[in-house]
Amino acid sequence: MRHRKSWHANVEKMKILAVGDVTSPGGILHLEKNLWAVRKKFGIDFCIVNGENASFITGISREAAEKLLRSGADVISGGNHTMQNFSAHKALDEIPEVLRPINYVEGAAGHGYTVVDIGVARVLVINALGCVHMDPQLDSPYPYVDRALHTENGNYDIAILDIHAEATGEKLAIAYNYDGKINVIFGTHTHVPTADGRILPNGTGYISDLGMCGEGDGILGMEVSSVLYKMKTKLPGKFKCAEGDVVADGVIFTLDDRTRRVTEVKRIKF
Repeated sequence: MRHRKSWHANVEKMKILAVGDVTSPGGILHLEKNLWAVRKKFGIDFCIVNGENASFITGISREAAEKLLRSGADVISGGNHTMQNFSAHKALDEIPEVLRPINYVEGAAGHGYTVVDIGVARVLVINALGCVHMDPQLDSPYPYVDRALHTENGNYDIAILDIHAEATGEKLAIAYNYDGKINVIFGTHTHVPTADGRILPNGTGYISDLGMCGEGDGILGMEVSSVLYKMKTKLPGKFKCAEGDVVADGVIFTLDDRTRRVTEVKRIKF
């Protein structure tokens, strides 16, 4: 368990900021410039950033991971591209705050969850990959998430799940399965923020997708012409980073400090 001091220790409520997929080095620079200020402005106690594309489609490098952690991310979650950067596998093994999906095969580099003590709470963060229309095709995440919750039972106060998946139905099914067992559940991967932020019946805060952190004048962070070429010709091509101002999509989950139930799910853009 890593210990990291909270930026803002709320007495009656805890605020968790989740930031959507970082799609480029420009996204990293944007968070370097702005994330700590956003944390201070909104009184954020804990921040998780999905960084699977931080090195632009090729996973996340150790350098990118360390920059994001210095910039205000307490934990970096991953996704289907995380393992593509072989140079980062050693970092995945060595840095507890950098995650890859928990349902990769046994023996894969890295780990799928971590517990961070921020003083006001011990936070368990789990990262999982969905199965519907996803590549690679991994085992169902349910038994892996169940095992993590069982293994760490008594060692955490708040649980967070990043479900990196394509299908909103799959994300919702997972959310309802863990309603009341995991405090905050959000989806990543599609790079488009959804409008379905909600509080489930047993107090879990949920949204289907956070969105992204990257250049906005493109297609999901990539240059329009390079995406259209591949779509129209079906030929392999090299994607290029989009242009335009960088924006970050995120969600703030507010939790009652006594009950640990989510009381507000609020989307932000910065």
